[in-house]
Amino acid sequence: MAYIDLAPSARHEITVWRRHLERQLLVVASAVVCVFTSPAAAATDLQASVRSTDGPTLQLIEEGTERSATFRALVASINRSDGIVYVERGICAFGHVNGCVLPFIAATQGHRYLRILVTPDKSRVSHDHILALIAHELQHAREVIEHPRVIDVATMEEMYRRIGTPLAGHQSGYETSAARAAGDIVLGELLATHHVETQSILKGTMP
Repeated sequence: MAYIDLAPSARHEITVWRRHLERQLLVVASAVVCVFTSPAAAATDLQASVRSTDGPTLQLIEEGTERSATFRALVASINRSDGIVYVERGICAFGHVNGCVLPFIAATQGHRYLRILVTPDKSRVSHDHILALIAHELQHAREVIEHPRVIDVATMEEMYRRIGTPLAGHQSGYETSAARAAGDIVLGELLATHHVETQSILKGTMP
């Protein structure tokens, strides 16, 4: 879900997050002056376009990339863009949904930074469903990235009014058929890999 919230509390959080990003960019810029990056390392660094400050969430992103071709394509698409996407554990829409892209867009130094939240409550969503949920939200992030004029809350809301469908009961939420399809396809791929692994174990072909 794309969550558009214009409440004062949300605006304050946007300001705080932008300041946090600015501090991070200063650290990165200082490091670049001192560190030489080899071509091989530079290729690896492309994966950093989809990021997290949370270790377990990074592991989920890595797992999704390994197990699902569609998940991998979403990450690759973001890597080729001007977008930097942070995926974090958190609560969306007061817990009414399990994941969302927040309208916390920070445009700086040639990049646009986006933030995704996914539920930390595994009792609500299974492991593979969390991976599919991340893919669903990565598709929303890609939708924003594909529209270069989307740089703040107002332009993000205007875009989703054109390409999305308002969620019933969520005045600030929008959904798209592309994001729903991405999540469904990834879930199918994940369940297929799980089935293959299970069959291999039953046949004794895996340790």
